[in-house]
Amino acid sequence: MALVVVLWLLVLLTVIAASHARVVRTETRLASNHVEAGKARGLAEAGAYHAIIELLVRDAEQRWPVDGSVNRVHYDDGSVAIAIRDARGLVDINRAPAAMLDKIIAAAGMEQPQRKALVDATLDWRDRDDLKHLNGAEDDDYRAAGLKWAARDGPFRSIEEFRYVLGMTNALFERLVPYLTVHSGQSGVKLEYAPSWLVNVLAEDQDITTTGFTTGASSTYHITTWATSNGGSNASLDMVVLVTPTSPQAYRILSWRTPARSIRRSTG
Repeated sequence: MALVVVLWLLVLLTVIAASHARVVRTETRLASNHVEAGKARGLAEAGAYHAIIELLVRDAEQRWPVDGSVNRVHYDDGSVAIAIRDARGLVDINRAPAAMLDKIIAAAGMEQPQRKALVDATLDWRDRDDLKHLNGAEDDDYRAAGLKWAARDGPFRSIEEFRYVLGMTNALFERLVPYLTVHSGQSGVKLEYAPSWLVNVLAEDQDITTTGFTTGASSTYHITTWATSNGGSNASLDMVVLVTPTSPQAYRILSWRTPARSIRRSTG
């Protein structure tokens, strides 16, 4: 009897020890994953601030290009791919004319008459009056659609806000969002800074791309970083930064989003 009890105790202790060892291994693995994820996030942020430093370089010939081309930087804990794009290379949904909005929405796959309704609803969202465009939408239309919000009657405050315009779908928004901004302040698009998809869509119509620019260099840039730690973890972020080298505050971050919406992953 005593021998049987001892044997059962040994079996029980063995099971407990094995279970504890497995829990320890799992927790160690989870902790290691958290550490690597933290390293990747740190690398993505380091890459963004590296890009800001490059934008502050006085010699224009030494600065990184601002056309969205990718620069890769290696750190002790991993590597970061960094892209800087002049905001004027994107469509500013606060300033873009109806013809440009119609063109990019058509290229993204929306047919008439839904496209015309979305363009007019976008114009109604950003204008300051409550007068409705022919196919647009004002407060009553949002209420009639059962929505809990209405037209802002003012400028878009973020790209995300475009998602809430009456007629916009999630699929269409995700298709368009890598090519949009609310920070250029320009009605046109400088194609030398634009993503290839946008160039292909707009290049044939010079009237809606080459007009509406102020003189001087841009001061607003979209920065995207994609980081990979040595342990294989990934992180990314999108940042919009206003660069003013001659002012006491050399730069100001206008927006920050993680993970990034990567043009490299889009179908365009």
